[in-house]
Amino acid sequence: MTGREWGWRPAQAEGIWRHGAHWTKPLFAAVPWITLALLFVMFALLSDTLTAAPGVVFDLPAPVGRQAASPDATMLVLPSANVGESGGTLAFFDDARYVLGDPQSVALLREQLLAHVQDGSARATLLVLADRRVSAGELMRLVGIARESGVRHVQIAERRE
Repeated sequence: MTGREWGWRPAQAEGIWRHGAHWTKPLFAAVPWITLALLFVMFALLSDTLTAAPGVVFDLPAPVGRQAASPDATMLVLPSANVGESGGTLAFFDDARYVLGDPQSVALLREQLLAHVQDGSARATLLVLADRRVSAGELMRLVGIARESGVRHVQIAERRE
């Protein structure tokens, strides 16, 4: 005699195994393991594409009521849809216009910034007046160009509508 016949143990329901075809029951039991294997394969395939790339490090000034440093030079950055086939970003510095999508123009901008930094002893802070529509990637690229030219501090101001 078993415990069920005497009523000591209540009858247990079969749960999900009571319904469905007999041949699908092992497949349903393996579904969590198949899901886990698919997750491992997905992470293995995406592991190379989800890496962190080195960027530009910003030193934010302390929160005070005035500017952290008075700028020695000012640059105006605006988006433009009329430059080239795919549009571009224009940078105005020292009475000249530079297109950030053109390598020759970027080289001229780098030379102009280098000459501007070497011209004076205290010219180490650049104020970038950027339009709100300029992408963050373009601003990072511009900061990189300024740092390569010897600018020590870059302040970015945004113009809002």
